[in-house]
Amino acid sequence: MNDVQDILRNLSVAPGPDGPDVVAADVARGRQAVARRNRFRVGVAGAFAAVAVAAGAVSVGPFGGAAPPSTTAGQLTLVAYQGEQPVGFEVSTVPDGWRVVSSDASAFVVEPDTRGVLPSDAGGGLSLEGRISVSLQGLSHFPDESPIKKVDVNGQKGELGHPLEAEGKLSDTRWLFFTTSAGKSVNVQVPGEVGLSDEQVVDFAGGITVTGDAVEIGG
Repeated sequence: MNDVQDILRNLSVAPGPDGPDVVAADVARGRQAVARRNRFRVGVAGAFAAVAVAAGAVSVGPFGGAAPPSTTAGQLTLVAYQGEQPVGFEVSTVPDGWRVVSSDASAFVVEPDTRGVLPSDAGGGLSLEGRISVSLQGLSHFPDESPIKKVDVNGQKGELGHPLEAEGKLSDTRWLFFTTSAGKSVNVQVPGEVGLSDEQVVDFAGGITVTGDAVEIGG
């Protein structure tokens, strides 16, 4: 009723006879105006709601721009490891469809069945190209150029970063350094082409146990 009274007060009515019929007509016009205004309010609210839904469908970055669509980084699934446990490093999971290439007191190395022989395998030694390895950290450390991501591995502090591929150029390989509850510093090396997300790398590391037989590479 307040809306009707407000509109009536603002109506411009030409001078003329007054009486019940005139007042009734004025009230009717006022109510029609209120109805039109309410329909306008509903229409505007609906438009804002549609904009809000559309905005929700596009992630907005911290600076107001549209954020790029998210993607699932991990393309592999970690499964329980069923093989013979390594000498130096026991593991609870491995990527599905991968096999053990090397297992001794200094390193545990796995590769996908589809890797095949690569040029880096020539010349002897064990190439880590396309392979995940677990070893003691030893003297390995991140270069100053590498960004560092802090992670948690079974309640212990860990760091994700990258080694150098060449002077001044970071490799797309990821290193995860973490210290076990027994005080052993471990290095998990994951090549860039391996489809594991950072979270999966941390999960994989969480299933690693360093045995008393583990030694540093070359030790």
